[in-house]
Amino acid sequence: MAGTAKALSRAAFMLSQRSHVSVSSAFRTRTAPICLQQTTRRFSSSPFTYLPKDADEPQETESFRLADIPEYSVENFTDAEKSMYELMSSEERAVFDAENKRIVEMWNDPVRRAKEEEAIDILADQVEKESKMRFEDVREKNRGFWAEEEEDEFANAEDGDDTFNDDEITSMAHAEMELHREVREYARIAAWDMPLLSNLTKPFELPKENQILRFRYTSYMGEQHPAEHKVVVELSSKDLVPKHLTEQQRLTFLKLVGPRYNPDTDIIRMSCEKFSARAQNKRYLGDTIKNLIKEAKEGESFADVPLDLRHHKPKVHYTFPDSWKMTETRKRQLLADRQLRLEGEQQRITIVDGKETILHAIRTLPALSQNPHLHAAQEKGAVKETAARARGIARPRR
Repeated sequence: MAGTAKALSRAAFMLSQRSHVSVSSAFRTRTAPICLQQTTRRFSSSPFTYLPKDADEPQETESFRLADIPEYSVENFTDAEKSMYELMSSEERAVFDAENKRIVEMWNDPVRRAKEEEAIDILADQVEKESKMRFEDVREKNRGFWAEEEEDEFANAEDGDDTFNDDEITSMAHAEMELHREVREYARIAAWDMPLLSNLTKPFELPKENQILRFRYTSYMGEQHPAEHKVVVELSSKDLVPKHLTEQQRLTFLKLVGPRYNPDTDIIRMSCEKFSARAQNKRYLGDTIKNLIKEAKEGESFADVPLDLRHHKPKVHYTFPDSWKMTETRKRQLLADRQLRLEGEQQRITIVDGKETILHAIRTLPALSQNPHLHAAQEKGAVKETAARARGIARPRR
């Protein structure tokens, strides 16, 4: 509503500022003040009449003329141009100088320059006729009455994006395709490039006496990892004796190293990842070991301080008993035990036949062999009586 009121008030103000239409004095019943006649306007459907505006005064325009180019000279070159000019051969310099002198002479001659410009215009017209290029102005988008005063410069023209035709795969499918391409790339490397690495193999050589430090690096293939710049160094304390340290100085060196010493393997291990480059970390470790050796030689010996090994937790290594080792006698004993177990299993599997057992009992037992039917009837009656008693006894509730 506020925008509508503002638009209507602006239109009314513009109409009131237009020139007053003259009316014949014969039709005037009341003379109005001059100021009122100039500032008021009677609304009418008749067209308005405007006086033509005066033409603008002509302004003096200075004749534009391109300045001449100074004569060609190597002294006018910049430092970069001089360095490139010095890299040329003598033949290239001669061709370069002749071409630049020709261009300068042509530019400073107005007649030749006009001919060249005319030739350029003819070529441009010919290209324009052949290519049939059309330069159309982008029409402003009609944003409607309610958005007249909105300064939205991004909504005046179309974005120009490609029309989506719903015939493309999704972003997730593109990611799967990229993963498939990467796998195929590594497969090609494994098939064609990695076999060529055998040409670069070198025979193994034992480290020399002066190579007592062993550095270890960690690399992550195909990615950048924050642990890549970490460097680990290992050395044996016995390699320092007797070339670098004495036995007493070696003990002092171990005391200075502290918990970095492993008494089981006699290995001293230190690492560094302070710096962002491997070379800096390696240099720092080398300087640290050098300073420790110097301190063990020249510093205090700490002879009254015992070597502290509380940081090391020894592991229990169990030895395999000799009685458990497989010998020929042990093999024969195991085979005999296995055969006995198989025979026992076979005897246990045989099914007991009840009829055969009863006939065997009748033949062998004298009480059953004299009256077998009587004994069978008595046993049957005893079974029925026991079953009847069992039904009469009420089972206790749980």
